[in-house]
Amino acid sequence: MACGGEGGRGSASDSNSGTGSSSASSGGTGDATAATAGSTGATSQPTDGGGASTTEAEPKFDLGVDTADVTSAGEKGCRKVDFLFVIDNSASMEDNQAALIASFPGFIDKIQTTLNADSDYHIMVVDTDDDGRCAQPCKVGTEDYVEFCAPAVPNACEAELTECDVTRGAGVLHPVGIFASNAVCPVADGRRYMLLDQPDLASVFSCVASVGTAGNPSERPMNGMTAALSDALNDVGGCNEGFLRDDALLVVTFISDDNQREDVGNADGWYDEVVKAKLGNTSAVVVAGLIPQPDLGCGGGGDTNGAHWAKFIGLWGTHGLAGSVCDPDYSPFFSKAVDIIDEACDNFTPPA
Repeated sequence: MACGGEGGRGSASDSNSGTGSSSASSGGTGDATAATAGSTGATSQPTDGGGASTTEAEPKFDLGVDTADVTSAGEKGCRKVDFLFVIDNSASMEDNQAALIASFPGFIDKIQTTLNADSDYHIMVVDTDDDGRCAQPCKVGTEDYVEFCAPAVPNACEAELTECDVTRGAGVLHPVGIFASNAVCPVADGRRYMLLDQPDLASVFSCVASVGTAGNPSERPMNGMTAALSDALNDVGGCNEGFLRDDALLVVTFISDDNQREDVGNADGWYDEVVKAKLGNTSAVVVAGLIPQPDLGCGGGGDTNGAHWAKFIGLWGTHGLAGSVCDPDYSPFFSKAVDIIDEACDNFTPPA
């Protein structure tokens, strides 16, 4: 599907992509430690509590889809890249969001100088829930209201939110709550994602990425990611209409400091949904995650400590990159990510 969104996009729909989905904690506490990955992906992945354990970071490519059929036509090398940022908007994420926003200008500058100069970029931010504490109707008089909503200016409870503003996986346009932008961000042409020629790109990215800390304490970045890539949100009339393109390299960056397992599903299932969204073309995806890494002194005390996310990253092999969410400066992480994206771009062949 090109930008017009004609037809379906495989079967990568997410049952939580609509409004009103409830947060749920998925069972399993077998993830004691999150694996550390360098620029070539994770090297050891524990069980994620929802599927079989793995001991090697070999990419999981056998989905019953002949990727050669998908990628054999067209000129090698990417000319289009879809960047999806999934940002935890729970109470502990203020500093992490600030570090991400600070690293973005350098990241996008390096992308422009490293990849083809004439590349066409889509850039979208989603958060980790659809049930922010300040989503209407606000629970006025509650402790949550006092802590997460009342300090916002203008008052977050008076914000005029649309259905897409409270839909899991929809591109962020109007963050609300404490430490959020509390404004409708000036994304051009009414889209919920930015193009490279977006006026004042860094400032607008800062606006949408300032998702704040009034989100549901059940952080679910994987469910936000799969919903963002679903047919329901990307087809004609969907909140993200036109974002996901068959002939573009997909780069997913997600960030969360949660030590618990809240996402519904497991690493293998999330992987399969992303691959199906890209029509079986595993080489068309790069995944980078800033997550807890207890081995580096980041995290601890939770039931997974990011191991379920580390496993998901490891499934992408050399197209996966894990970094520590605790790092004060994300620039080195994004510098490694650009190298991986560059290699993936060089070897990407879009469908005819």
